Parts: sequence; structure tokens; C-alpha cells
Amino acid sequence: MKRSCKHIDIEDPKVIEPWVFNCIERHFKRRDFKRLLLTLGGLSRSEYLSAVYEQDKTPLFTATERIAEETAKRIRARKLGLQTVKIREMIDKSSGKVRQIGKESAMQQVFDYVAVFTCEEIWNRRVVPQQVSSIAGKGQTCGVKMIQDWIESDNRAARYASRHGLKYSRKCRHYVKLDITKCFPSMRLETLMKFFERDCGSRAALWLWGELLRSHRVQGYEGFMIGALPSQWACQYLLSYLFRFAMELHKERRGKQTKLITKALYFMDDQIYFGRSRRDLKLAVGKIIRYASDELGLEIKPDWQIYELDKTPLDSMGFLIHADGAVTVRPRVFIRARRMALRTLRRAEISIEQARRICSYKGYFHPKKQALNLKTRKADKKYRLAEVFAKAAAAVSKFERRKHYESTVFAEARKNPVYAAP
Repeated sequence: MKRSCKHIDIEDPKVIEPWVFNCIERHFKRRDFKRLLLTLGGLSRSEYLSAVYEQDKTPLFTATERIAEETAKRIRARKLGLQTVKIREMIDKSSGKVRQIGKESAMQQVFDYVAVFTCEEIWNRRVVPQQVSSIAGKGQTCGVKMIQDWIESDNRAARYASRHGLKYSRKCRHYVKLDITKCFPSMRLETLMKFFERDCGSRAALWLWGELLRSHRVQGYEGFMIGALPSQWACQYLLSYLFRFAMELHKERRGKQTKLITKALYFMDDQIYFGRSRRDLKLAVGKIIRYASDELGLEIKPDWQIYELDKTPLDSMGFLIHADGAVTVRPRVFIRARRMALRTLRRAEISIEQARRICSYKGYFHPKKQALNLKTRKADKKYRLAEVFAKAAAAVSKFERRKHYESTVFAEARKNPVYAAP
């Protein structure tokens, strides 16, 4: 069996240095990374402030070399010396669910980046294009557009068959949505390693993945930690096996093999399957549930139902996808956005919390998505959404500029006591 990552030496500082810099460049303004850069990275306080406020990344390159050397040294010694991961419970405001979120040390996050980028070749081979969450260049819009293209292509084929008197069975006539019960907490390291050892040819990378995921086992927690980068990619990797199993399901009738599932899309652990008939989908779902339980140790929620797209639009990823290919905003999302817009138009000023919340809805009504979201144009004019989003963006920009100015003044005062207040 061909394995990946055999020629990647993560014990060499020069190999892992770009990945370490990627991590530091993204997080260096955070307090825990500031401490890491000032201690292990060897930066002075003035060099760190220069990187933060003057956008001078030269000090970060120097710190990256030192941290990469220490990272490679610990991997060679097979001793990471990690701090204990902290777990806290947070309530998801949109769903009301209580989630256990992990908080890792800055050094462990550096190891996370090394582990994930080491296995990039595996992700390219295993993670399928239909897995659209948590991947650069993809996301909700990509997933909705993909489903919209499938439906429109299916409709064109049906119209062509009708005009020419041909028989055609719609590929997207029925759909079913499946969800995994507590996906991250129910995944196990042993299951991941059973599959991972087939694909990864680097013993050092396998050891590193094992150590990082074992560090999540604190306070009786046994699964993958929510909020950790390796957990995200490990989940995508395992679910790619479930996707391939589902797409290979078929039935044999009159000597011909027919696929039970015609199209499928994964948005992290949320799964959407399309089929020609209700019977085929029901048969496929039973096999998918058994495979997920027996091979991956995952439990599918039992509240799934099979719908006909002509009668019930697909509600997924914040949008409603209709049988004619039209896409609209999910009703409850639209109602919240409309309330915020009307409230903003009535007030002369808005708080920074309200402004940030309004900006979070901008993606649903952005002009670039008008081709996707055809039915939001009337709302744009009626509720003056462009004006509302501009007002909110100006408020956020003003707040950030003032915060940056005050931070710069205080930093200058610390460096030069002449500027300090008497």
C-alpha cells in the first residue's frame, strides 16, 4: 500500500520552520503567544511591540527560527513537555447546546500546526471535494453552490428528456440529512490510528499525532477536543471513509447495478444524501448507520427523515435550497437580520456589540452572493441593508482605530517616559 509523508523529516528545524511561522503569524497578538515570543522566541518587548503596531514582521522571523529549533528538538527527544489542556463549557448561542471547548498552550498549538501541515499530502488524497467545512476556499457558500449546481443540472436533464420523449429518473428527487451524536467527543484515538497507520509513512508524525490527541484526555474527556486544529482534520479524515463507503453503495436489479446514493455533501459532521427514490435512500441510510457504528464508533442521530425536494426545500448551512435551484436565506436568520436592520435605522448611534452582530449577517446579503441568493434583492431595497451594513462597518472601524491609537500611545509612553502623563 502506498503511504504518504515518508520523506518529510519533521525532526529538521528547516523543514518545519514555515509551518511554525504560519502559526505565529496568525496568533502572535494573543497574550499566550506574546509570552512564548518573549521567552522561548527571545524577542525584546520593543521588538514585539514593533511587530504588533508597526507591522514589522522581521522580529517574528528571528523568533520563528528559535521556536522551530526547540520544536524539532522536542520531537527528536520524543518528549513534548506540554502543559495540561484546560476545558471549559460554553453555550452555543445559536443552538443552545453546551459544548466543552479546550484551550491549549501556545507551544502545543505550534505542534498542532506541524502535525497538520506534515500530513497535507494525506488530506489531499483522502479528504474529498464534497467535504466543504473548515477548508480554505470552501465553506457554506461553496456547499450551497455545489448543491444548487446539482439540482439545476438535474432539472435541465429532466426537461431535455421530457422534450424528446425519453425516460429519466431524477437524481436529486429525494434527500435525507444525517447528523452524528456528539461527533468530536465520541471519536477515539485508537480508531483514527487504525486508519492513519495505513496512509502515513512517517513514524515521527504518527507519534506526534498520538501525543497531541492523548493530551486532550483530561477531566475524564476521551474524544477529540473541540477547538484544536488536529481534531478538525482528524474528523474530516475519518468522515472521508464514511463518504466513500456511502457513495459505493448500490443494488443489483435485472443484472444491472444502480447506485443507492447519487450525490452527497458533508459540512463537518452534517451529512446530506440525495437519491432517486425513497426506498433506495432508506436502504442506504441503514447501511451507513451500521458502518459508522461498527467501523468508526460513531452514532447517527435517530431522528432522520427522508424528504421529497419538490415538497420540502433543503434547509442546510444557513440557506434554503428549493427544487427549482433558487436559494433563499433561512427564515429565522432573515428575521433576525431584519430586526437588527430596523433597529439600526431607528437609532442615531449603535453600540460596538450591535455593530459587530450586524456585520456577522452581511455575508448572507453580500453583492457577491446575489447570484446565489436571488431572493434577497427586494430585502436589500426595502430594509436599506446596504446602508445598515455600511453604518455598522463604520462603527466597528472607528472603534478599532481608536483602540489601535490608544495602544500605540501607551506603548510609546512605556518606551519613552517623556510622553507619559505626569
